[in-house]
Amino acid sequence: MSSRSRIALIVGAGIAVATTVVLLRNDPKPELDEDLVREVTPAVHSALLTNGKLTWPTKSGGRWFCATRAVETRRDGDMVRVGVLATCMDYTRVERCLASSAGSSGAVVVTLRGNQVLNVEVPVDGAGNDAMLRRMFSEAGYAEVRRSVGRESPDPAPKAKAAFGLPADAPSCRIQQ
Repeated sequence: MSSRSRIALIVGAGIAVATTVVLLRNDPKPELDEDLVREVTPAVHSALLTNGKLTWPTKSGGRWFCATRAVETRRDGDMVRVGVLATCMDYTRVERCLASSAGSSGAVVVTLRGNQVLNVEVPVDGAGNDAMLRRMFSEAGYAEVRRSVGRESPDPAPKAKAAFGLPADAPSCRIQQ
């Protein structure tokens, strides 16, 4: 084999290895229909606010607010599954600041037919959480959830501040017992 043939073989092998690495490192993006998300967001938001696993009665006398970031949408006949990262917090106004007394944050899947919510799936805490997330989301959706949880959680505080008549830069504070 000539020097040129060896060089061509080495360069070709290098290109093949580089291409394989790039393809393996590019995680597929989950399917996300932005128009559908905009259409169903009010129903999803309402369902989160009334779900006992995400919001519950508190002693603060506050009000629950939820914020979401859509991860994926999956159609199944006339139904759609919308996977979101959701943060729900119980806020109250204390003088000139915003106080929270309880909250939840994590990945949730809401199943809808049109704008009617059929189910809100919340994974269990602790053992079984990862397996349930894998079942709830597509492979790409699961990868996005794992990458995003705790890093890119949506923040309901701006909505709460506006609802309580507080400025956007109002500080957070503690509820005095």
